Amino acid sequence: MTYRLAAPLLVLVLAACAGQGVDQAVVPAVTSPASVPTTPATTPPTSAPAPSPAPPPPPPPTPKPAPPAPVAVDRRVAVVPGAATTLGAPPGPQVDQRPSAVAPPAQRYAVLVGITNYRSPTHDTIAGASDVRLFRTMLLEAGWLPQNIHLLADGQATGDAMRAQLRWLAARSTPGTFTLFHYSGHVKQRGGGREALWPVDRDFIDDRVVGTLLGRGTGRLWVDIAGCEAGSFAGDLPSSRVLFTGSSRGDQKAYEYPPWGLSVWTGLLLDRGTRQRAADADGDGRVTIGEATRYATYYAQGITLTQRPYGRQTPVTLGDPQRGWTLADPPA
Repeated sequence: MTYRLAAPLLVLVLAACAGQGVDQAVVPAVTSPASVPTTPATTPPTSAPAPSPAPPPPPPPTPKPAPPAPVAVDRRVAVVPGAATTLGAPPGPQVDQRPSAVAPPAQRYAVLVGITNYRSPTHDTIAGASDVRLFRTMLLEAGWLPQNIHLLADGQATGDAMRAQLRWLAARSTPGTFTLFHYSGHVKQRGGGREALWPVDRDFIDDRVVGTLLGRGTGRLWVDIAGCEAGSFAGDLPSSRVLFTGSSRGDQKAYEYPPWGLSVWTGLLLDRGTRQRAADADGDGRVTIGEATRYATYYAQGITLTQRPYGRQTPVTLGDPQRGWTLADPPA
């Protein structure tokens, strides 16, 4: 079951979860006036036209007008009117603290879990599997070793498999390493502010279990959750060595964007912000995790500012203050 919600610039399709709550909604593309055809359609005559005299000779050709000058395109995303008033100006250049040591490729490990195709009666998402495939591609481009990246997509992402991968990741999190856990998919509301990851087989993994398993590591860690109520998974994880990012607060829904085939959070953080460098606030050609999270946080709110009945999503970034690194030089 889907719900279409109108906004001044955007229309969101909210995808209802089985059970409690609502998972990630979707934001279709905005059609600009320039993309609407202005030439009227031609209607065929209802009867044969009367003969007409021979046409006069054509006039001499006129020179073609010069092509218009190129127009700069804003690579950021459209936001609803009033966003700047509510949210303030977009984030500008800031100083992001660089880590004192970098984890070499052999000491970087990732577990990426994304589910688009759920089993009935759970409805599918749009972005789950696409989010993690993009993440994997960007890690490989940044020099990560393929054997150190474990990806669970769709039918592979059972509860048992996800728990096993969380344990595998924590076992490799030792001083000098950098580990990453990313999840994109449904989130199950447990009530009382408790949430759970939603495996393909509905073998739910409570947010406290996620925190306990990942908390066994001792190296640098980044936990990223793209789903509704994502902030609930922070728990006790954020610290001077653990960075936590989530697509929404613990009391908010999160959205997906069909034209990108990605969640709003992942699309802004990784694709628009990092890969396309829209988050490069200081223009040095190097998008830090600090720049990317600030960019994605601002524009995720701007896109979803006036959504009803669930309201905007406000991403969260907590923990490790050393945010001057990129995927190519994560901290050790």
